[in-house]
Amino acid sequence: MVCKNGGSIVKGVRVAKLLALVGRLKETRGTRIFRGFVKASEMLNRSEENGVFVWAPRLKDWLKDPDYVFWRGMGR
Repeated sequence: MVCKNGGSIVKGVRVAKLLALVGRLKETRGTRIFRGFVKASEMLNRSEENGVFVWAPRLKDWLKDPDYVFWRGMGR
């Protein structure tokens, strides 16, 4: 990676942060919503395995609600 003044970036941490930022800037709404769907699906599976729905039964409804999934994807 090259800097504005012609030098190079040697710190791997900086390069990783820049690549993550570029990746976020290139995302579309659809990919963000899909990421929310994936996140909600993961939460649903983990919560089921850990017995969370015993003490938080409404959470299952939230994780299946399209509005929540949309919010989950767009809110990060």
